[in-house]
Amino acid sequence: RPRGWTLDRDPFLLETSVPGVFAVGDVRKGSIKRVASGVGEGSVAVSFIHQYLSKVV
Repeated sequence: RPRGWTLDRDPFLLETSVPGVFAVGDVRKGSIKRVASGVGEGSVAVSFIHQYLSKVV
């Protein structure tokens, strides 16, 4: 687990250090800075957000 991560689970891919907050595109460190890349990351994040919400709710 990343340093400072406080939960008992590993963070989801694209989840920030704030549980439940996901980052994609230009705001993500090391991103490619291309629209197509951001759109692709966004579509991946949607599936992880659904997984996150199914465990929280």
